Amino acid sequence: MADEMISMQVKNLEEVNDYLKKLPEDSFDDAKLIFQKAVLAADAKVKLRFASMVIKSRTGNLIRSLRTSVKGTTLKTLRASFYSAANVAGTEVKYAPMQEIGGIIRAKNAYKNMPGGPFLNIPGKANLTAAGVMRKSAKQVFDEGGHIIGRTVHNKDYTELMFYLVKEVTIPARLGMVDAGTDQIPTILSGLRDLIGED
Repeated sequence: MADEMISMQVKNLEEVNDYLKKLPEDSFDDAKLIFQKAVLAADAKVKLRFASMVIKSRTGNLIRSLRTSVKGTTLKTLRASFYSAANVAGTEVKYAPMQEIGGIIRAKNAYKNMPGGPFLNIPGKANLTAAGVMRKSAKQVFDEGGHIIGRTVHNKDYTELMFYLVKEVTIPARLGMVDAGTDQIPTILSGLRDLIGED
């Protein structure tokens, strides 16, 4: 899928493929249903992390980017995918990999002419909605007469701290797509065993 950013696919998994080879082709619909239930369960598990606030959603784009797919027309080509789309309703969503594996985001260009620069903008409390969405961009703040004081950006009246300027931020691994997908492998195997009639 050309627009996916990160994915967990149940394919080329030796044990699953071994069971698929044992199945008669007329069990394709039942096997496909097993795969569909598995990817939907993985999807639900990740979305529960948003509902339980393990991941705080500001715009909702990340959760809306999550997709499931089951493709194939034969047992041999049957594939289940759980992935994050790179685009949601025209908005680029490129942070799923960082939320999945974690990492450090470092300043690259912003404020590079400032002593100690470059810096990242981290919105201050005054510049966040109740949902945690940034109210004004740095450009908007400066266009309205904002000021830099040390490593902070304030509004034109110096009454609100709009941004902290930092060198880097650490994002913990918290999306859990790979774990949610991996957790479904025993369920898939159990369902395929039942189709074959094995205990």
